[in-house]
Amino acid sequence: MKVRTIALSTLLLSSLGASAQVTVDVDAAQKGKAVSPMLYGIFYEDINHAADGGLYAELVRNRSFEDNDKAPEHWKAKGNASLQLISKGLLNKVQGKALEVTFNGDGDGFNNEGYWGIPAVQGRTYKLSFWAKGKLKGKLKAYLSCGCGTKVFASTEFEGKQFSNKWTKYEATLTSKTNHPKALLWFAATGKGKLAFDVVSLMPPTFNNRENGMRPELASMLYDLHPKFFRFPGGCFVEGQQSPDNAFRWERTIGPIEERPGHWNVNWGYRTTDGIGFHEYLQLAEDLGSKPLYVVNVGIWHGGFTPVDSIQPWIDETLNALEYANGPVTSKYGALRAKNGHPAPFNIEYLEIGNENNQPNPREQSDNYYKRFQLFRDAVLAKYPNMHIIGNVASWGTDDPTWDSDEKVELLDEHYYRTPNWFADNFRKYDTYNRQGPDIYVGEYAVTQGFGNVGNLNAALGEAVYMMGMENNSDIVKMASYAPIFANVNETRWRPDMIQFNATRALGTPSYYVQRMMANNVGTRIMAVTQNNPYKVNPDDIKVKPATCAVGVGTWGTNASFEEKALTLEEGATSQPVAKAEVKGTWKKEGNVVKQTSWEEGTVLLNNKLFTSDEYTYKVRARKDKGHEGFLVVFNYVDEDNYCWLNLGGWGNGQHAIEQVIDGSKAQIAMTPGRVEEGRWYDVELHVKGDSVYTSIDGKQIFAAKLKPSTFANFFSSATYDEASGEYIVKLVNTSTEATTARINLKNHKSSKGRVIRLTGEKGTSENTIEQLTNVVPTEEQVSPDADGVTLDIPANSLNIVRIK
Repeated sequence: MKVRTIALSTLLLSSLGASAQVTVDVDAAQKGKAVSPMLYGIFYEDINHAADGGLYAELVRNRSFEDNDKAPEHWKAKGNASLQLISKGLLNKVQGKALEVTFNGDGDGFNNEGYWGIPAVQGRTYKLSFWAKGKLKGKLKAYLSCGCGTKVFASTEFEGKQFSNKWTKYEATLTSKTNHPKALLWFAATGKGKLAFDVVSLMPPTFNNRENGMRPELASMLYDLHPKFFRFPGGCFVEGQQSPDNAFRWERTIGPIEERPGHWNVNWGYRTTDGIGFHEYLQLAEDLGSKPLYVVNVGIWHGGFTPVDSIQPWIDETLNALEYANGPVTSKYGALRAKNGHPAPFNIEYLEIGNENNQPNPREQSDNYYKRFQLFRDAVLAKYPNMHIIGNVASWGTDDPTWDSDEKVELLDEHYYRTPNWFADNFRKYDTYNRQGPDIYVGEYAVTQGFGNVGNLNAALGEAVYMMGMENNSDIVKMASYAPIFANVNETRWRPDMIQFNATRALGTPSYYVQRMMANNVGTRIMAVTQNNPYKVNPDDIKVKPATCAVGVGTWGTNASFEEKALTLEEGATSQPVAKAEVKGTWKKEGNVVKQTSWEEGTVLLNNKLFTSDEYTYKVRARKDKGHEGFLVVFNYVDEDNYCWLNLGGWGNGQHAIEQVIDGSKAQIAMTPGRVEEGRWYDVELHVKGDSVYTSIDGKQIFAAKLKPSTFANFFSSATYDEASGEYIVKLVNTSTEATTARINLKNHKSSKGRVIRLTGEKGTSENTIEQLTNVVPTEEQVSPDADGVTLDIPANSLNIVRIK
């Protein structure tokens, strides 16, 4: 069923046809304040296998055999070989396990599957290293092969007489003679013996050819952002969970990889080798041409904290880290940095004290934050008086976080995870901020509702509008970084993320391309812009309820059963059966009951009636059968981008809500705490009258709400001047579903030539996928200005950056 109603965006821009255009006036003679030279950077956190199995180039998974105390996860025996974890006679004090392999005959061996496959690339040379001890007759062959182990893509051999009862490091190179996306690393013996293995590593070529370095294509995507700063190591990763030992402890992450214990990344559900450690973070910042921004732990972790009068060891840890990064080679930690291959200081200039540790509720990783901040700040500035110090403000629960202390702070870190509407609506958020400071660092922001599957164009355009607002106010908003960056498509714990990847491919979401376009077209002076829109629509006059729609039921990562009881329409309403109602999920009919048995998110089964009725009542019996959420009752359904639903037991079975989707952008209209019991039938009634919605469960009303028109569809503009190139940079965002034209009037300037860099797609919900990387990518074309400016066609759903010489 594909029946469209008149969407809000169409109403807002219906007059913007060939006979109407937006005019944007820029006076070249009126150059404003300087754009912050530090405005756009990147925020890195080990989330979604962003490090191991991601940016970190290591191809062997569970290389030190520490991932599981009972079995060597991701390693398998071949032939009659036997594998056993051992905990005695180990390589060193930081290694807790090693793998003992008994070879009982020719061809016996074992393999490692890598991170969802090891990519063998024809002509690529890999560096193999491992530690081993024991005795072996014959030879030990190491090779890349397919799952069966019979086709050899690359190989090397070690004579059995090389091995002894003393731990020794062995190294070799392997060059692949073919391509295979999911190879395995194999070891096989030609004779009998018993060897213990530890820290088995296979490294491909790395970014800038660094030892223990980064995956080139992922690091190159970061480089293309030209980040002014690099914030690390998180995020919740800084704090850890369960105990202070689970926090990021920098000294445990430096030196040779066999001397790093690694730790469980409890916050995000997997073990990390700490192969990307403190030194690698600093080296990567240098390689990206960005300033390192280090986030330090203030003695708080998820689930506990060190009392504020006992945090001196945490302060000492921070000062030691700064000495490692900034100290001379004559200092203790500066000498250690030189020993690790970097005699020159890395020069940390930016330090954030804590991560999201200033919530009003002290149980939310927040205890005496202002006192902790003061103690850290004073200790750091006493030794590094020019350090830029960043403080925390409330990171959730408010759109207007404040610094409620007399303690002096230079920058405040604001975090916003919101809808495309919110970001567009907050285009002018910073216009009214106090210019006396503190300055603002928007350290984490992203559309996290209404972004589609991996990140759609609507989300990116909302973020682009917000970034334009930050640029306009970069006298107060000094820095900003999107979050988070990376996700391995095989294990995504947080969505969306602006770079998605598997072992062989990487995709940039539309949000990634917005970040790249904006960062590469900042300018140096803010220009005043006067925009004239040939339309004005009062959102209060817009009717949201579609003329023709359908109803249905659904689930979100949960199994549930439904029995439709009644659909009552107003007198005079018309209806007709649909030839094929849209279905998502796995549905099974048993008598009058339908069951949804898959674990998909956003499953839908529509009633087979398409109706026209301004008022209707829909009654359903519903039961949660299994899973973490409740169930959904769908209404006002037009198509997959325009509908509403009553979400009962959402957000991990903790909230009820009415959610509304317009042109793929989702918003919560009403919310209340609530849960549903597994195995219990509920009687749900939903009554719609125009834009008013009334819902009840078992006869008790839980919502009386009114649907809201989307304010997303609009036209936004901003401008800067680039003193280096002599170009005026005008940014135009059309968030509507209608194309228009725009006239840029550049006063007091004779235009000579120009170009436009554009990001657009088939519709606002368009996305890139790991199979289709280029659905939404930037394009560039030349434009021909006249003496006073330029006129352009502006596609629907587009970011347009015009550079006029």
